[in-house]
Amino acid sequence: MKKVLSVLLSASLILLLFAFPVNATETGRRYYDKFADQYCEGKDPEKEWEWSGGFCYDELYYHNSDGNVDWALVKAEFGERSEVIMQNIFFGRAIAANDCAYPFEYLYGIYDVSQERFFDLKEIQDESRYPDLQEVFDEFGIGQRITAPQYGDELLFKDEFLNCQEVRNYVQYFGEENVIRCYDELYIHDTDGIVDWALVYGDTNFKLPYGSTYNTVGDKVFRTDGILQPFGNGYAVYQVSTGNFFWLQTGIERWRKSYKPDAPLLFPDLAEVIEELPIGERIGDVNSDSQLTITDATEIQRCLAEFCDYPESDGVEAAGCVNRGDSSDPVWYISDVNRDGKRSIRDVTEIQRILAEIV
Repeated sequence: MKKVLSVLLSASLILLLFAFPVNATETGRRYYDKFADQYCEGKDPEKEWEWSGGFCYDELYYHNSDGNVDWALVKAEFGERSEVIMQNIFFGRAIAANDCAYPFEYLYGIYDVSQERFFDLKEIQDESRYPDLQEVFDEFGIGQRITAPQYGDELLFKDEFLNCQEVRNYVQYFGEENVIRCYDELYIHDTDGIVDWALVYGDTNFKLPYGSTYNTVGDKVFRTDGILQPFGNGYAVYQVSTGNFFWLQTGIERWRKSYKPDAPLLFPDLAEVIEELPIGERIGDVNSDSQLTITDATEIQRCLAEFCDYPESDGVEAAGCVNRGDSSDPVWYISDVNRDGKRSIRDVTEIQRILAEIV
């Protein structure tokens, strides 16, 4: 079996370094009455929409010009949503919302002080009216700046990626240069010289804002901020015979076995490939050096003895990261090697057992 490993293309955008040029003041509800006038005919929106159970209003940011506020970033919704995923591009930025909300489709609006009214994002035709808007959106994590697509070398299935349904729909509407962030093929698997599947990474500028999510594959954890399009955590397996991409999540190797226990694995050697590649986080790798060693066992012992604190990255589900993969396979901590939901000396013993088997 011939195995071809390619260099892993970083899924992260190049960090944009800038000095934040605006002065935020204390947030509050200074324009709440204006909001009530525009959307509720002067009545109190909170009382008018209390039946919806989801009303919220917050002025997140005030932009100052010559010492005076000229516009404000506002997040508001009346709790009235339709079950549809909304995605669009504004000001060179891809923005998504779980649902279509009211009064702002993407939950955020701009209050223009000079015009004394609120604007939904889709109503803003001239971004230059609101200086520093991009930096403010970056500060609050709203949407994704669009950058030039990044592609790996010697790609076999790029056209198939561009033509998969989730990507094709975006590309047809917004154009490839606005949709694709990166695509690379990390591993090509063949049987008797014939390529049968490939491990790929593909990412677009759109992601569903579901907060911090994760899923697991074997002993590795894949964490993301939101759900990346089109593959959840960015990784997928392309099956040549069917022309389909499969999300990389817990049980992808066992998926077919769950129906036919005696059937061959859908993607042979996938677990070994994932273990070998520098992707995801290895359970037990507390010091984040991409290896499971006796140093990790020692670090856990030190934390248990309270000589030091567990690193912030150790918490997974315990830190509020939601499992979007196989819900029967939760991971509470990177240091929870025996997967019992607790951090204890048993995890140290489990690392020692694993290392002994490797030797």
